Amino acid sequence: VADKRVLRYIRRFLKAGIQEDGVYRASDRGTPQGGVISPLLANLYLHYTLDLWFQRRFQPGCTGSVRLIRYADDYVACFKREADAKRFRIEMEKRLGLFGLEIAPEKTRILAFGPMAQQWAKEQGRRKAETFDFLGFTHYCTTSRNGKWFRVGRKTISRRLSAKLKVFKEWLRANRTLPTAEIMRTTANKLRGHYAYYGVSGNSRSISNFAYQVELILFKWLGRRGKRGSLKFEKFRLLRQRFPLPPPRIQVNLW
Repeated sequence: VADKRVLRYIRRFLKAGIQEDGVYRASDRGTPQGGVISPLLANLYLHYTLDLWFQRRFQPGCTGSVRLIRYADDYVACFKREADAKRFRIEMEKRLGLFGLEIAPEKTRILAFGPMAQQWAKEQGRRKAETFDFLGFTHYCTTSRNGKWFRVGRKTISRRLSAKLKVFKEWLRANRTLPTAEIMRTTANKLRGHYAYYGVSGNSRSISNFAYQVELILFKWLGRRGKRGSLKFEKFRLLRQRFPLPPPRIQVNLW
């Protein structure tokens, strides 16, 4: 990085310290978990330690098409031959070790994925091909509507969906005394943000389920603001008409 302004900001982030439960402590190593500086440093570091190495050193020795898809410190490597995938696992760990980096064993595995994966799974006595999680989505093998072409299916990771619903429930419980208009407006913004990220091709069922669960939580906690049973479903329906929530909609076509 040659831009002195970027270097100055990086130094400031690394020296900023950490504040937990109102208590400040200095940081002399690493970056705070979840800090905005982490993705930037991951991109800078892994561009040289991984991306260029993969492109210039490892890829030329592979058979058929290969690809590395990386976002910050998460990445997926695709190979035509299983032997290349196994060799990548070994050499990649050695390469990262040269720079003091380690992989997370529990998040790293080799699996068959692609047009032939479903057939191989059946030959091995398994009902479905393996899936993998990446960037908030569970990726699975599927086909086009006519069944002729292979497609990569994506759906929201189930535990991620549950976690987001839990966060919304906690927010609503803590803010249920706010004016109804503000609660509905904020809920609408949260739904739009969810659709903007998770509204990709093939994920309509997951985002529809999220919207449905959000409405159930709204109905429950808004009903607790008055007397028991004061908010009937018919009254809640009228409330929804007055303060409409955005319907689940696919935002990005990946097919």
